[in-house]
Amino acid sequence: MIDLLCRKTSGGDLHISLAERYLANGEWGRARMAIEEGFAKGRLSEPERARRLFRDICARLGVTETSLQ
Repeated sequence: MIDLLCRKTSGGDLHISLAERYLANGEWGRARMAIEEGFAKGRLSEPERARRLFRDICARLGVTETSLQ
């Protein structure tokens, strides 16, 4: 259900929430994809929190962070 809502919203906040849910479930790859989609949509209410989450996800995956806007 949240996936459907993410597609319909104009901002990326729900994607960030979805990334947090994936991270809590140990689904790090899906968390990274969700957070990247959130940044792509933009209009984040807490962009610095989202950046910290992205850094955490990348560290868990052992990958280099890509530049986010």
